[in-house]
Amino acid sequence: MKYLIIFLILIGTVGLSFALEPKEIKLDESFMIKLHQTLSIDNLDVTFWEIDDSRCPSDVTCIWEGRASVTLHIYNQTQYKTIILTTVENTTSYVDSYEINLIDILPYPISTKNISDEYVATISISKNKNDTVLPPLKQSKSGVKPDLVDCKSSLVLIIKNSDGSPACVKLETKARLFERGWAKNAI
Repeated sequence: MKYLIIFLILIGTVGLSFALEPKEIKLDESFMIKLHQTLSIDNLDVTFWEIDDSRCPSDVTCIWEGRASVTLHIYNQTQYKTIILTTVENTTSYVDSYEINLIDILPYPISTKNISDEYVATISISKNKNDTVLPPLKQSKSGVKPDLVDCKSSLVLIIKNSDGSPACVKLETKARLFERGWAKNAI
């Protein structure tokens, strides 16, 4: 009996060690990431940084379904980018040549239970088929902070004084816009 218990403990330990090994995450496949977890895929490190969940709890009747948004920190070997994806309008964001899609956020809220440590986001990352840089306003609307917007290689980023929106302009145009007071600080 004593040997049987030792054998079962040994089998359980070996089985658990194999179960804890992370599976390889591939492009174009959905994967789950826990709150505050970092996963690597291709040349990106993705961290599920925080969540803002205003969805209507499943045990309550609401007039609005609500929404949830996740903040992801993306490290692409040279710099960090912060993107925000939501369950309603901004489900896709672009970082370099990657397209990042929010598929789902679980668990669904319950009014009588604190689920803040249980959140898991289902995400897919694929190579942007066009491999082109989106216009600055589209990047900004998809959750990229204005000062982290990517520009085509021949253009530079400036921030408009009046509303803080990003713009990509030629280097010679940048100087003229600063002289006229159209743009904020140099980036």
